[in-house]
Parts: sequence; structure tokens; C-alpha cells
Amino acid sequence: MNNDIINTENKRNGKIMLGIILLAAGGLFLIDQLNAFLIPDWLFSWPMWFIAWGAYMGAKHDFRKPSWIFMILLGIIFLVNDNVNDADRITWPIALMLLGAWIAVRPAKQTDRDFWEKNEKAKQHFDFEQPKTEA
Repeated sequence: MNNDIINTENKRNGKIMLGIILLAAGGLFLIDQLNAFLIPDWLFSWPMWFIAWGAYMGAKHDFRKPSWIFMILLGIIFLVNDNVNDADRITWPIALMLLGAWIAVRPAKQTDRDFWEKNEKAKQHFDFEQPKTEA
């Protein structure tokens, strides 16, 4: 019986996704410069870079890490603030409420219960013996 763990993670996924994003962005820039189609101005605004970067980060890590969500949400918030009059009055309070809700309901990280027994360096710094009581 073979119990070897084989890492099937493909390191090229991030490069492929970045290449696709750059090809799409270059094509959109070319279409915009040639005035071939009507492309909205917000599509080439700076908040879209946050959204694109968030999509890239999510695809690179198979959408397992939550950092891509923050980048996309920041891009959406800035995009709404730039394009909707007086939107910043409600977008930032809503963003803070969403962040608080996410922190409150996210599952706790699984900690390694045997960490202190496995880590010799940590054991040197802490004394885990029970205090001796004199009777």
C-alpha cells in the first residue's frame, strides 16, 4: 500500500489566469483606442484594477483564501463612490457592517492541539508543569 501524498497543485494556474486577464485587458484597451465599440468609461477607471487584481488573486489560489473578496469589494466600493452621487454616505458604513458580520460569523481556524508537544523550541520557553502546592 502506497501512502505517499502527491501534490497535484498546478503551479501554472496563476500564470495562465494572469495571461488571460492581460490578454482581455489589452484587447479592451485596443477596442477603446480604436473607438470600435461603445465602452463605458468606468471600465477603465482605477477601481477596476482592484477588481481585476482580486479576481487574479482568487483564481491563483482557487478562491480558497478570502483576500480576493476584500480586493473586489474595495474596487466595487470605490467604483460606486466614483459613479454615484453622494454614495460615500452609505457605502462605507455598509462596508464596515459587512466586515463586522464576516468577522463575527467566520469559522475559527483549526489549531493544532499538539503544537506545544511537537515544538521543542516552544517547550523551552514555557514551563507547562503544574504548580507544586505545599501541603
